[in-house]
Amino acid sequence: MTPRELVRFGPASRAVHQTTAVLGLICLATAAALYLEPIAEIVGRRALVVQIHVWSGLALPVPVLLGWASRAVRSDYRLLDRWTRVDREWLRRRDRRTAGLPVGKFNAGQKLNASLSTGGGLILLGTGIVLQYGRRWPLDLRIGATFVHDWTAFAVLLLVVGHIWFASHDEDALRGIRTGRVPVGWALREHPAWADGLLTGLPPVTAGEDRAMDPDQERVRHRADELLPEELAAGSDDPEAQAAAILADSDEREYDPEAAPDTVLERRTSADATDPPD
Repeated sequence: MTPRELVRFGPASRAVHQTTAVLGLICLATAAALYLEPIAEIVGRRALVVQIHVWSGLALPVPVLLGWASRAVRSDYRLLDRWTRVDREWLRRRDRRTAGLPVGKFNAGQKLNASLSTGGGLILLGTGIVLQYGRRWPLDLRIGATFVHDWTAFAVLLLVVGHIWFASHDEDALRGIRTGRVPVGWALREHPAWADGLLTGLPPVTAGEDRAMDPDQERVRHRADELLPEELAAGSDDPEAQAAAILADSDEREYDPEAAPDTVLERRTSADATDPPD
């Protein structure tokens, strides 16, 4: 049986996204109240608005950092940070939505948005600290920080508006970050490699059903979190699928030492060892 829905985001991933979104929107709203005079006249209480802006900006990285405590969130971070050949092709093609590319859990547009948002957030954090706490620093530095802070905020505003626009035009994607589940048809159309991996590697999951992870799934998840540097360098849009393949190959070799045709395994006991020649 094919499930009607797939689990796309767990509670921790949704909490990180929603908390970051709230803090980011507060930063943008208070920035508008500080920068645009008509809004500033309506809101008033400039000192309070400054404090809210500063504290929400300082708190913005906190949910992202706390997300590292969750294995599922760490997996999402790795996927967002890993670019593949499919991602580059996805960006080049105009028919990216209909070309049937084997897109993983995140497409290249989502990865690009995450990278730009993270970079912009770090720039805003650094320049904001200079503006708020560097009043005794050189004037040229503070003027430069103001210029960079203002224009970076405008760029981030465009990213946020674009992100919200795309989300509002894709109800299933919006549902995925809101409830954690997406329809199978949407997943197979938009993220076929990720959906195929779940459908072929996991038992069916229907809407509203929670299932404890079986030992094999737990083993795959654990191995995915401990991929070796050379395995990461090989590149994979789905670390769990890569981990499953590695474990399957390892199990086959353990069961049949001669299972790998291109590998010669030498097994000797201590009694077979000889002293090296002089």
